[in-house]
Amino acid sequence: IIIPPQLLIVPLFRQMLAPTFWALGALAALGLLSQSLSELDIIVDQRQSAIVFRLGEVVDVKPEPGLYFKVPLLDNVRYFDVRILTIDTPEAERFLTSEKKNVLVDLYVKWRITDVRQYYVSVRGEEASAQLRLQQTINDGLRAEFGNRTVHEVVSGERDQIMDLMRDKANEDAK
Repeated sequence: IIIPPQLLIVPLFRQMLAPTFWALGALAALGLLSQSLSELDIIVDQRQSAIVFRLGEVVDVKPEPGLYFKVPLLDNVRYFDVRILTIDTPEAERFLTSEKKNVLVDLYVKWRITDVRQYYVSVRGEEASAQLRLQQTINDGLRAEFGNRTVHEVVSGERDQIMDLMRDKANEDAK
């Protein structure tokens, strides 16, 4: 019986490549295992809070730093900065007093997220939207307050009162 050379080469080729396929298969399995294990954990930094979504719905809020676990493929995590943030206007704003005189006001706002769930519900977690909303609230409030006061009251006498009113108004609007 004569065996064609093609039939002899195929088993020999399979024997030579079998260890290589096992090694590649083991490497692929190890890679998949490490990837799936990394999708099990949530690491929340001390400067962050996290919201866990399951199929798009908020199921948990992680306000404290630490290591938490999630369900892979079902849970998604979104992180939010809870440090003090700043809104600074690039140019001074012009406001009219009760005397119809212009007052230039350079202002800045310091703010931070205290309730991550409410923040997400209010502005969909968009920092730019939150800043715009705060800036509009402050500008509207300042226009109303400056319109009721004279230049002297604004500059010297009732500045602290105006700042307290704006802080209360901004806090109320943020809730």
